[in-house]
Amino acid sequence: MRDNCPLCKSEAEVFYDDHKSRFYLCNNCKAVYRDPEQLPGLDHEKERYSLHQNSIEDQGYLRFLSPLIQTVKNMTVKNNSGLDFGCGHSPVISELLKKEGYQVDNFDPIFYPELEIVKDRYDFIICSEVIEHFHNPSVEFSMLHEALADAGKLFCSTCLYSEQVDFASWYYKNDFTHVFFYQTETLEFIREKFDFSSVKIDGRVISFSKY
Repeated sequence: MRDNCPLCKSEAEVFYDDHKSRFYLCNNCKAVYRDPEQLPGLDHEKERYSLHQNSIEDQGYLRFLSPLIQTVKNMTVKNNSGLDFGCGHSPVISELLKKEGYQVDNFDPIFYPELEIVKDRYDFIICSEVIEHFHNPSVEFSMLHEALADAGKLFCSTCLYSEQVDFASWYYKNDFTHVFFYQTETLEFIREKFDFSSVKIDGRVISFSKY
């Protein structure tokens, strides 16, 4: 079976199928993604995301966020305007950064949908454990790039896939809302396609720079 990649539109082939979930591997950008016929509906996504118990009092969650937060602080300056894109029902990241002197808006298509995302608006955008949920990554990365001001930064955190990972036992694919996975080649494709000047990978933290 074959499909067209939702990021680069190139041909993709079945990569994994356990008769419950089917994933494709793109021959061009090397993304791995869930069969479009198995994408979750909005109600199922909302039910799953509502179970998240992220809290600013949760020390374990704060430790998990620490590498991303530190990267933002290292690559931006206070008073920069930022956006927590896909902030969920408890926007901890924006709370932490506001305490550091940043201006941060919240957007989430389910929990904070009111914000209008304007072109050339933000000095930085954060997508913490968000990009693996993208159903239409070509559209979503284009929107994120356009929302960044000149010299803006896009900070993402996600679990990357590589050939060293045993996909059959990989925990990250088992969440039914995780539908799109990235390899280093995928990130380089995004950098080139959306005209980012650079991409840096540090563990789970991915930093794209605009110009």
